Amino acid sequence: MDTVLIIDDEWSIREVTTLMLERAGYKVMSAASAEDALSMLASNRFSVVLIDVILPDKNGLELSLEVNRKWPNIPIILMSGRVSTEADSIKNFNGHFGISGSISKPFTQDQLLVSLNEALAVAL
Repeated sequence: MDTVLIIDDEWSIREVTTLMLERAGYKVMSAASAEDALSMLASNRFSVVLIDVILPDKNGLELSLEVNRKWPNIPIILMSGRVSTEADSIKNFNGHFGISGSISKPFTQDQLLVSLNEALAVAL
């Protein structure tokens, strides 16, 4: 069973995304900060990491670079509700630094699963 780590400072996003993924058969863990996420990554095995672009302690791009440096085989999906994932500042990272794609919040379960399946396919 694939395990997904959700990193988002908004409790509601973590909860709804967790429910969507658990319904689809994934094991899910979540973190509200970059610091908590890095601790979880160090002590657990994850198949995919979902990272919010705007976090209180470190921006999502910085965190993505650090995750990729320490765990280069874990694909990353960037999430954003404030910055369009179609903006060049986000889109240009797709395919680089472990970032397999990006998804705009709010998203549907189908959109989330498409992004997740694409990330898992890249990781194989």
